[in-house]
Amino acid sequence: MLVSISGCGTVDLGDNFVPPDLVLNEDFFFCRIQPEVISANSCASGAAGESGSCHTARSALRLDAEAESDAPPRCEDDSTLDPAPESYLRNLEALRFTVQSDPLASPIYRRPLALDSHPRAIFAASDAEADLIIQWITQGAQ
Repeated sequence: MLVSISGCGTVDLGDNFVPPDLVLNEDFFFCRIQPEVISANSCASGAAGESGSCHTARSALRLDAEAESDAPPRCEDDSTLDPAPESYLRNLEALRFTVQSDPLASPIYRRPLALDSHPRAIFAASDAEADLIIQWITQGAQ
């Protein structure tokens, strides 16, 4: 059986297409994103009144709740001086798929703002947490 799909086109990426290179700064994640954004907002365990287990059980994005109580590594100028806890490493790996080279289009930015599918707004676009996410992604896209 031959199936024809009309109306579907292709996009010519050119002869020298180079996908955007996004190299996330892991130290910035360990020093700033995990403690100041994820842990501070109880993203894994949920806030009071949510019956807990937000990103530990009720979401496709699984975060390690231990990271909310694990001590962050010592940092200087957003660089780690100590190894990051294993829970931080697991959360970084879990979050990688939510990061795109355009910070404003990244689910890690959009969902906590309730711009995309998310049960509630965690913070506003004008909050420090949103700025940290943009800073982290922008550093990686350069």
